[in-house]
Amino acid sequence: MARSDAQTPMMAQYHRLKAEAGDALLFYRMGDFFELFFDDAKAAAATLDIALTKRGADGGEPVPMCGVPVHAAEGYLARLIRAGHRVAIAEQTESPAEARKARGSKALVERAIIRLVTPGTLTEETLLDSGSTNWLAAVARTGDDWAIAAADISTGRFELIACGPGELKSELARLSPAETIAADKVPGIAATAGKGGFDSIEGERALKQRFGVATLDGFGSPGRAELAAAGGLLAYLDVTQKQAAAFLAAPRRVARSEHMAIDTATRDSLEICRTQTGSLAGSLLATIDRCVTAPGRRLLASDLSAPLTDERSIEARLALVQWLYEEPLRRERLRDALKAMPDVGRALGRLVAGRGSPRDLVLLRDGLTAAAALKAELEAEPDRPDLLASLLPDLGGHAALTDKFGFALVPAPPLDASKGGYIAEGYDAALDALRLASQDGRRAIAALEARYRDATGVATLRIRHNAVLGYHIEVSAKNADRLMAPDSGFTHRQTLAGVVRFNSPDLHAEASRVVEAGAHAFAAEAAHFEVLSALAVAAAPRIAATADAIARIDVAASHAARAAEGGWCLPHLVEQPCLELEGARHPLVEEALRQDGERFVANDCALGPKDRLWLITGPNMGGKSTFLRQAALAVLLAQAGSYVPAARAKIGIVDRLFSRVGAADNLARGRSTFMVEMVETAAILAQATPNSLVILDEIGRGTSTYDGLAIAWAVVEAMHDTVKARTLFATHYHELTRLADRLDALSLHHVRAREWKGDLVLLHEVADGPADRSYGIAVAKLAGLPPLVLARAKAVLAKLEAGRDATGGIAAGLDDLPLFASQQLETTAVDPLAEAVAALNPDTLSPREALEALYALKRLADRQETK
Repeated sequence: MARSDAQTPMMAQYHRLKAEAGDALLFYRMGDFFELFFDDAKAAAATLDIALTKRGADGGEPVPMCGVPVHAAEGYLARLIRAGHRVAIAEQTESPAEARKARGSKALVERAIIRLVTPGTLTEETLLDSGSTNWLAAVARTGDDWAIAAADISTGRFELIACGPGELKSELARLSPAETIAADKVPGIAATAGKGGFDSIEGERALKQRFGVATLDGFGSPGRAELAAAGGLLAYLDVTQKQAAAFLAAPRRVARSEHMAIDTATRDSLEICRTQTGSLAGSLLATIDRCVTAPGRRLLASDLSAPLTDERSIEARLALVQWLYEEPLRRERLRDALKAMPDVGRALGRLVAGRGSPRDLVLLRDGLTAAAALKAELEAEPDRPDLLASLLPDLGGHAALTDKFGFALVPAPPLDASKGGYIAEGYDAALDALRLASQDGRRAIAALEARYRDATGVATLRIRHNAVLGYHIEVSAKNADRLMAPDSGFTHRQTLAGVVRFNSPDLHAEASRVVEAGAHAFAAEAAHFEVLSALAVAAAPRIAATADAIARIDVAASHAARAAEGGWCLPHLVEQPCLELEGARHPLVEEALRQDGERFVANDCALGPKDRLWLITGPNMGGKSTFLRQAALAVLLAQAGSYVPAARAKIGIVDRLFSRVGAADNLARGRSTFMVEMVETAAILAQATPNSLVILDEIGRGTSTYDGLAIAWAVVEAMHDTVKARTLFATHYHELTRLADRLDALSLHHVRAREWKGDLVLLHEVADGPADRSYGIAVAKLAGLPPLVLARAKAVLAKLEAGRDATGGIAAGLDDLPLFASQQLETTAVDPLAEAVAALNPDTLSPREALEALYALKRLADRQETK
């Protein structure tokens, strides 16, 4: 960025503010526009597709510039934030008149950065996705312990999560934060630098100060890593929000064991909240979402991201869903009432942050009034489940606030609150008098206009108003001479093309009364808004509890509606590790088939102590992957508190869910498809427990046949003998079916297919026993391979099968292998001399240290020679 010793005062001010903004784009307020300069202008113009111009010079070079109107700034901000930019807002802190009065006629208006807009610190409705929680996550480490502090300042949610060494990525995947910050680089995590505060002592001090407490015992006594993360998060909010208050409820410690562990690969594979392309459409969330409120949609996504592991908590959610499922009329009445509920949580967040408007107060008034009505309606219902009974008190308790807002605010405030008009008539007698004076003045001006027409004989004479001249008289140029006469009583103000403007003593007097009354009225309304906002902020914890209760009820009603719509069943949860599904379906695939007028083929699954590992064979396109995924989704839905797409479901609580299904690479990190497959498989073998559910598809297919079969064989044995998790293992390696003779808890299954008159018919049914063959060439025919290629493939296959029959195939001799548990690890001889040499760094040794190292190596070599 070019600099000059002879900068103008404005450019000097700009450079000072830009230095404070750092790598953020600087929105520099100039009148009705936010202007950007230099590299910021180039970046913003490219992102927003707006004109890049030039203004003056700095250091002898033209200054690149672009700008956006202040009144439309939020729309442009949204596009910049989505593109990955951060934006610093530099506002004028005084008016030009105030600057001239304080420092002379050529004084520069003072400006200051009032806010740093980042993806994780948004509160504006137009910048946020109404159905997604907007998490800001701070990651910290103390010793070997990691922790995350996560906050959504648009609704006040604040969580502290302690993580083990291998749990950080999965917890961040659960949160899916809009922005992640850390003190330093975190391996494998895309985090930006924070603003300091990542210290447990500083974090403890900041939490106590923030929430006005002397001890953190009431917050669950967070550990050092959690305190450090909280300190970093609070410091970041202080810097980005400047003088504004970020809305934060008291922090809640989230134990990792409270919810099912689901790693990033499994979330992508199952497409829980987003598809693998990042789209909401086509995800599990989109398929089951029947919520009618924005808070409900956010909570539903959170529930699916973190299914519970506590049976009592799950059963409490399911009981509420069942209560609504069994009474369709009750359910629909409830959903109709919920549809009228505005997003009170985010309206409250804007008010707390000082970015609210009268419309947010009205949203609170209407939402809390509707919540109280819903509470009264639900209290009249019999046999209320325990969860609903615990939520009902949170729906009420706001009568004084809603009465106050109902008396003070008009039913529908204007979109532009800057001109007032939102305080109801009758609330403030003095305000009513000011408004009456303003209205009387306007009527007097209208009467004055009529009198001037008669006096001048100019029928087209008009009294108009603008921001520059205020009230003035306007006539066409051809009639101007009549008002130019010295004795006319009119004073010339302005001549434009076609019109001439005048003033008069009477108009000036009336206009002064109107303007003065209007200014006083606006000031009175603004003062009332501040008082009403303060009342809302003071009640923030109770209002936030109401918003949470509305969301939980909406989610339960959504689950009930989806279950009734799809014929889903209430799952039976047990502690022992089992998975019994009758007539199970994949919700996404079933929905897609339904839209095409086709029927989904349901299947059964029964995993238990005696057959906890299913080995599933069969042709491609036969439905193996669908069968695997639908079992995993049934467990996820049940533990999230939903009915499941099946005729019957008995599910043992799953602590960790793993899905290794589908092929993908990560070329940016130097990982091929096979490497990704092996990394994910290694994670499963290291982290899965006997209470986990694992679905594996085509392990070993990304390498040579012998290597792939060897790896798949060993993985099956490890899952059976060591991990002992409930496992569905789909494969094309038919040789693996031999393991059924030596692994007691392994059972064989296949997806059925038939050939009919040379064509393959896929039945999509799962049956007992191994598949008779893979039908690969038949699937290739379905895909449209040329006949000549198919004929050649058949000939080659015949030769290979003949060789297999003669030799026993590639699995010949595997039956003689020792048991997996008795396998000995290979050991590699260690060369002490080579290790000692490898440990040396010659560039860091002094001459004396180098000589001592040489003697040490000589002694080591002599000892080896003696041995």
